[in-house]
Amino acid sequence: EMPGLHNLVRLSANVYSGSEPVGEPAFASLKELGVQTIVSVDGATPNVDMARKYGIRYVHIPFGYDGIPLTAQLSLTRAAREAKTPLYIHCHHGKHRGPAAAAIVCRVRGIVDAAGALSILKNAGTSPDYKGLWRDVEHFVTPTDDAEFPQLLEISEVESLAAAMARIDRNFDNLKLCQAANWQTPADHPDLVARQEALQLQESLHESNRRLSEKEHATEYDATFRKWLSASDSVAQKLYESLQKNDSAAATKAFAKLQQACSQCHKKYRDYSQ
Repeated sequence: EMPGLHNLVRLSANVYSGSEPVGEPAFASLKELGVQTIVSVDGATPNVDMARKYGIRYVHIPFGYDGIPLTAQLSLTRAAREAKTPLYIHCHHGKHRGPAAAAIVCRVRGIVDAAGALSILKNAGTSPDYKGLWRDVEHFVTPTDDAEFPQLLEISEVESLAAAMARIDRNFDNLKLCQAANWQTPADHPDLVARQEALQLQESLHESNRRLSEKEHATEYDATFRKWLSASDSVAQKLYESLQKNDSAAATKAFAKLQQACSQCHKKYRDYSQ
């Protein structure tokens, strides 16, 4: 632990992973470590100005909890090869997406093999319910030199709230199928695991909630929407925790409450952006 940084891990002489740097003390800590490039895989807008104050470059490669898209893998490869080191790679808390990205960077730099990359996730405490992150780290193949690599940006465009809500709807529909199967994997949908779907839904709600807390998005939705979104985030967390404990009754209760919250929000805001 250092001021402003949490879940800080030194993976090699030139690669660190950890949480989002919060406040000026965090950037002073990174400067003390000798970090020259920060790689954010979080959806939140990086604090580019503060990084520049400490002579550090930001690279923004946002992706979600469901896996690491090819474009992100290519960008991470380019950052691993071209960005000034040491690198500090972070998501929000430094436990899931950040370690997954760091594992890929370490693969590209020849620091670990496939088994070592998975150990990075294990040691970071990456939840096994983020099966897409584990899958993409395990099966990562370093791109060839002639691959078309994306430009590295300080601030990248992230998905819209409407797109996030569409993804939440898909998780919600999958959870309905799991509930009908008494929170087990439905016979006709062997790919669905209720606990994993609940976690994806909760993280999507949480990320959307964080997005609206940023200054540049402060006027996009009113106070009622923000309040309902925050409440839904909390209920989704309870749903996931209930499924973790195999408490079907509590999961059903939480899911019913979440359905009610989503229904009232849809009635008022479904066509809000049109």
